[in-house]
Amino acid sequence: MKRSIIKYFAILSAVLLVSSCEWNPPMFDSADSFIAFTASASAVAEQGGMIGIPVIVTSIAGQPAVSVTFDFDEASAAIEGEDFTLVNSSNTLEYSQGAGYDSIWIQPIDNDIFTGTVPLIINLTSNTQDYAFGVNSSHTLNIIDDEHPLGVWIGTYSVVALSYGNPGPWDESWTVVTSAVPGDSESLSMIINTGNGGGVSFLASFDTEEMTITIGAGTEVGELYGYGPTAMYVGDYATIDIESPVVGTIEADGTIKIDKIAMILTDYGFSGGYWDAFNTTWTLAGKKAVRVYPPVDKFMLQH
Repeated sequence: MKRSIIKYFAILSAVLLVSSCEWNPPMFDSADSFIAFTASASAVAEQGGMIGIPVIVTSIAGQPAVSVTFDFDEASAAIEGEDFTLVNSSNTLEYSQGAGYDSIWIQPIDNDIFTGTVPLIINLTSNTQDYAFGVNSSHTLNIIDDEHPLGVWIGTYSVVALSYGNPGPWDESWTVVTSAVPGDSESLSMIINTGNGGGVSFLASFDTEEMTITIGAGTEVGELYGYGPTAMYVGDYATIDIESPVVGTIEADGTIKIDKIAMILTDYGFSGGYWDAFNTTWTLAGKKAVRVYPPVDKFMLQH
């Protein structure tokens, strides 16, 4: 699937190059500057340690320093001093270079009361350069109660996905956010981000006696690669099982391992849409959030 689409784009690029009389590249000026969270939501367990929520200022070089203020929405269920502490010295982020990243640091408070998931809604409110706010001007941090039966496996994961189609060059790195499901103590909601955005929430069931995780065959996981909807099956790139569920193992330290995750671009069918298959290891992210940079189109990087 990857090779055929790469070849298609190479041919299309050549045709466009020949047929175009002139090229007018898009221009970026100071009027296009904006400020936004790098994601609309994240999650952290009560005992998960401090988490950073990145805010990006995008502007051309040479712009003046900018300060960005934020506040906690009154609709938040999370209460400062009871459910979390703001680690930053104030509700203002400073960008001395006029662009770049800074983070809002939140320390969850681990208590002995089971309250379930409590959302903390953070809003960007103003900035000293009157830049526009991007689509993600609000961010919801879900603070997960560690008394939840599946609390060990709730949080943000860094996933190493080893390719079956072309080991090494086609390996991927994902981020997966897991969260509690109201009224369901045996399942978690998950969202996968492969670097292209577009992930949607799906369910995974957990068996803490057998220490397994199960995801239904054909589960829709979102537009993970920018080429339409993606569904998850069992496969090793050479084959695919469209009936069996995807089954992996879970460990007491929160680690998850799932082998033979086959990603299918459903608009192209099973044969033409077989993106790749992966052997994955999921590790709970460290205390400091990883900075997220603009995604790179994987198709354009393959040879």
